[in-house]
Amino acid sequence: MMKKSLVMSACVVTLVAGATIAAPSASAAKVPADRVVFLERVDAQNIDLGAAGPSVGDLRVTRGIVRATRDGKRIGTYATSQVTVASGLIGGTEQRSVIMEITIGKSDITMTSLYVVPVGAAPTGEIVHPIVGGTGKYLGAKGSLTFIPLDETTYRAKLTFV
Repeated sequence: MMKKSLVMSACVVTLVAGATIAAPSASAAKVPADRVVFLERVDAQNIDLGAAGPSVGDLRVTRGIVRATRDGKRIGTYATSQVTVASGLIGGTEQRSVIMEITIGKSDITMTSLYVVPVGAAPTGEIVHPIVGGTGKYLGAKGSLTFIPLDETTYRAKLTFV
């Protein structure tokens, strides 16, 4: 009797496990499609919070619009808050901790990173930020945002999701 019960239990476990593996979970998050957007900065403020001049604790806040193509339709907005965590680095640079939010439609994408840039200025080269989450169709998003400056106020942003 015990042997028959164990065999039946093993069969039930196998069937349930097989069904779980074969059937996609209704709650499994759908990975968003990769996309390229263009960010146009419309405002940047440098706030000197530490010692006078560039120093640890300074804050840079930016905001702008998101476009589907470089000169195309506006599809959203973005904002950053950047705190200087190291100043006076080689080549007149500083290291910043950044949080960036991109809103497209009714959904948000959140990135956070640590990167090196010229003192008090915007990035001049490619930076890759990890995507750490989002809302709406980007709920639970993971991946990276590759940020490439095109000119002083326009950036190409490739969103790659995993």
